[in-house]
Amino acid sequence: MENNELVMFERTVKYSNDVIFIKPLCDLFNISYENQCRVISNDEILQTSSTKKSDKMLFGDKRERVCLTKKGFIRWIQLINPQIVQVSLKENFIKYQILIFDYLYGNVEKEDLLKIKYARLKKLKSLYGKIGYEIQQCQLELNGYVEERLGGQKKLFLKD
Repeated sequence: MENNELVMFERTVKYSNDVIFIKPLCDLFNISYENQCRVISNDEILQTSSTKKSDKMLFGDKRERVCLTKKGFIRWIQLINPQIVQVSLKENFIKYQILIFDYLYGNVEKEDLLKIKYARLKKLKSLYGKIGYEIQQCQLELNGYVEERLGGQKKLFLKD
């Protein structure tokens, strides 16, 4: 993902207790917030994914605004017709629609690879601990053996 797309997502995906406000996206792409609220209330699936919350830190007031779950947010984004977006913002909005799933859920292939690498690292650390213990034990045995041999030689030198 390019830096430009990351900035778009950071400016528009605002969480509050695992739901995402729709207002920042509407503001960025100059989409009518009120019309989108109607779209959400008329869609049976989005109705069950939506709620209203307030966020004084984000908006500067305590007015409640529409929020969607991650799945609902993705569905809503895909329902928006790019033709309603200003011509200058249309290309970026289409990129947004394409990349939003990867941004919210991460690339599935990378996630799978991450899980495999984490499991491997965990196993290697476990083996590292076991091998380290074995090395210490072997070193102690060798030290004891060398001490025993040198100790005997020291006694020979002391007798003369």
